[in-house]
Amino acid sequence: MSDNLQKISDTVWELPATYKQGMRVPARIIATEKLVREMDDAVYQQISNVATLPGITRYALCMPDGHSGYGFPIGGVAAMDVHEGGVISPGGIGFDINCGMRLVITNLTHDDVQPHLREIVDRLYERVPAGVGSHGFLKLSRQDFRDLVEQGARWCIERNYGWEDDLDVTEENGCISGADVSKISERAVDRGYNQVGTLGSGNHYLEVQVARPEDVRDRELAKKFGITIPNQIVVMLSEAVRPTRKSAALANLAGKNGPLPLRGL
Repeated sequence: MSDNLQKISDTVWELPATYKQGMRVPARIIATEKLVREMDDAVYQQISNVATLPGITRYALCMPDGHSGYGFPIGGVAAMDVHEGGVISPGGIGFDINCGMRLVITNLTHDDVQPHLREIVDRLYERVPAGVGSHGFLKLSRQDFRDLVEQGARWCIERNYGWEDDLDVTEENGCISGADVSKISERAVDRGYNQVGTLGSGNHYLEVQVARPEDVRDRELAKKFGITIPNQIVVMLSEAVRPTRKSAALANLAGKNGPLPLRGL
């Protein structure tokens, strides 16, 4: 825990604007003391860097899940006032633009899976490409990739990589209206077209999880997600083609912000 961190309440901790040169507002971490003590030092550096952004209002905030990110810490939050020179910062979420989240429900329980857990993890590792530079099982041309970027989940379903019902449980039915592939640069395409079907790298993950009864805070909401069995096994994954998102973000913001204080913001 940083010596400069001031306790505001049991769940609010503050780095004053004097903590680092260039800070425009204080930085606050929303967490219990136990969680704060478990955070890595990079959280303090990154959330105080966020506080240097032009137009930032009131505080740079870090949520209880805060950990080292790219530019912002993961769990970082900031509001910008456009009338005070506020900027757009794709680094606010690590360039994770439209990062895909998927929850897969099973009818298995912890007791069913525990004896086979090592085998399951080994099989997932074998079948799901992951890491920097990994290639997926889909072999796409650059035009295929552009079509996928514009059409979203519908493109996958029409090629038997999903079910029609998937669209009903996907944000915006799997495609945000108004998508314009002409805004995606050739560099963005080059960096992403051969990574479709991979988990990617960084903070992306594939986890076999247990929905324990004591952790279900809203049983009605859990039921809507299909979580109805005590100690039910679910699979959660987070993935997307980060190089494409980053290149697209930088290309679309070029010249709009002017120079930012630090790389990654």
